[in-house]
Amino acid sequence: MTETVGKSMHSRDKKEMWTILNFLYLVLIYIISYFMVYMQATGQIAADTAFHIKFTEQFMLGNIYLPHPLWHICTHYLSGWLNVDYNIGASVFTAFVITLYTVIIYKVTQNIDEKRDDSYARWFLTTMVALTIGPFFLMSLNPHIYMGPGSPSVWHNVTLLMVKPFALLGVFFTIKYFTTSRVTFFVSAIIVLLLSIFSKPSFIIVFLPALVVYVVLKKYFDKARLGFTLVAILLSVAALAYQFLNQYKDSGGISTGGSIIIDCFGVWSHYTPSVTVSIMMALGLPFLISLFNYRSVKENEYIKFTWLLVIFSTILFACFAESGERYIDGNFSWSWMISLSLIYIFTIIEYFKHYFSMRPIARYPLLAMVLYQLYVGWYYLIGMFNGISFKETIVNFPFF
Repeated sequence: MTETVGKSMHSRDKKEMWTILNFLYLVLIYIISYFMVYMQATGQIAADTAFHIKFTEQFMLGNIYLPHPLWHICTHYLSGWLNVDYNIGASVFTAFVITLYTVIIYKVTQNIDEKRDDSYARWFLTTMVALTIGPFFLMSLNPHIYMGPGSPSVWHNVTLLMVKPFALLGVFFTIKYFTTSRVTFFVSAIIVLLLSIFSKPSFIIVFLPALVVYVVLKKYFDKARLGFTLVAILLSVAALAYQFLNQYKDSGGISTGGSIIIDCFGVWSHYTPSVTVSIMMALGLPFLISLFNYRSVKENEYIKFTWLLVIFSTILFACFAESGERYIDGNFSWSWMISLSLIYIFTIIEYFKHYFSMRPIARYPLLAMVLYQLYVGWYYLIGMFNGISFKETIVNFPFF
């Protein structure tokens, strides 16, 4: 009895310690995110934030149309509620979104990891790595960290940051509903999917075809799963139709771009000397984790579904572009970036979950890749604070 009580107290103390550590980590995430976004808004860091603040002003005056206004609306009303300018309001709100995203990664990790005893360190480590990891990077192959291969961690686009929590929850709740048939997951999935559309439609346009293919491959032809699929498609298509009917119009003298064109590898080739090599660099780590954990991945519906997202986002970025002045912006790459962040999250969860059961010949090379790409991610993030643009060519990469 005494030994049982002692173990219970030890477990409670450990939980309390990790609760405090997680809270301090979230405070640190919020502070760093706030100053990062504020520096972006005031032009000290190269980013799209200042442009989106201008769009917010024009949108709230009714001068322009925005197809994904959720970030702009939240920033406007929060700024008014706090009685601060948009620079501060955008910083407060975006820092909250990034912190919320961190919490969601942690909670998803906690839910997927069945080993709930003494797992606090693993959950913390998984969250920290998944949030900040960068792509595989070699200057000799591509002198850009972000441009070309893409990255699971992108910090310069606020609408991308806005959609990531909804994208992660969208996949999580969808798989939860398919495996449990609980109505709460049905409703939750539909809500976050619709919110993702008004955050940035880049996620839903690859989610819908992935959902259809997933249902067919899994032979989910029962009324409940087909009903969810039909509701998700109908509501999403209705929202997308409204957005795209207005997106390619001229609003108040501000051009929103041209039409959608087929342009195989055209935009992607502007940012990398080899699209194939860039794809391999971006997907190398999640592919190897999936390969070396093949048996467990066969049972992991999150990873299987997310690989479908990766396939469709690759096709989308490789084959389509916008004509006109926004051609070179590569706006179809955002689906690719979102899919990268999701496949990294779910495969990193898988990696640390089975870390000690993996053979050393696979475990340690993968660990080396994780640590190296984490270093790349931190270098990329810290470089932003030092004035290094996300478009900048890297000519001196420390230690490598």
